[in-house]
This record gives sequence, C-alpha cells and structure tokens, in this order.
Amino acid sequence: MNLIKSFFVSVFYIIFLCLIQISIFNPLFLILRCYSYIYILFILVYPYNGNKFLFLFLSFFIGYIIDHCLNTGGIHAFSATLSAFLRTNFLQFFDGKNFINRNDFSIYELPFIRKTFYIFSLVFTHHFSLLILEILKGTTFSIIFLLKTIFSSSFTTILCIIYFFFRKFNKN
Repeated sequence: MNLIKSFFVSVFYIIFLCLIQISIFNPLFLILRCYSYIYILFILVYPYNGNKFLFLFLSFFIGYIIDHCLNTGGIHAFSATLSAFLRTNFLQFFDGKNFINRNDFSIYELPFIRKTFYIFSLVFTHHFSLLILEILKGTTFSIIFLLKTIFSSSFTTILCIIYFFFRKFNKN
C-alpha cells in the first residue's frame, strides 16, 4: 500500500512541476537563452530509501512529459533518467559514510555547503547532458554551449537552494 501511495504522490508532484516548468520557466529566457529546468527538483527530493526502479521510471516519466510538451525528442527524458541514475553516486561523494549507513537519510540534513555542491553537480550533469544532446540535434558547438550550461546550471541551483531554504524554514 505504501508503494501505491508513494506512486500517486510522486505523479501529482511530477504533474505540478511539469506545469510550473512549461507555463512559467520555459518562456523565461535569461542571458544567452539559458533556461531553468526546475523539474529536476523531483530528482533531488525523491526519498533516498525508496524503490529504485520506481524512481528511475518516474524520472523518465517527468522527462517524457517535458519532451512531449516542448517537442524536444527525448532529450529531457534521457537527462532526467541519467541524473536519477547518478544521484546516489553524487550523494556518496558529497556525504560519504553518513549516507551509506542510514536508511532514513534526507537531503535536508546535509550542511549548506555540501548541499549546494551536491545540487550544483547533479544539476550541471543534467544540463550538460541535455545541452550535448541538443547540440547533436543539429546546432553548432561553440563556447556559447559552455556558457549556456554554466548559466543554466547556476540559475537552476539558486532556485533549488531557495526551495530548500523555504522548505526548511517552513518545517521549523
């Protein structure tokens, strides 16, 4: 029963994030056409002790919805699934033995610096794979690609940190 409840809560959260991404953040352009892909929050906040297969499936699903709405041909689905697959490795790198030895781990428990580096590295991996696939679709490679990746990753990381700050503030 817990798996079914978790699935429906996750699907609701995915739909909510997709609506925000498509209606607010996608039309919002920054310097050099840099986007903020806020749907990566799902990958960051999904429970770490949850079902791994369900997590990978839901990560693919959120990417698929974004791809379907933006007509981008699967690049978001791949990037979201890759980020979900690498999430545990990044967390082990930034938190080490603390993460491995606990079943009830939460990202909210990480110190601010570790949390920031963890979020940025996961977001950068997502954006880098997304923009590499976008280049392979036919656009030309240039230094703008690297700047776009860095600016998009930085902006998305700032938004994720703001989310975690307000989430922590509301819990206290």
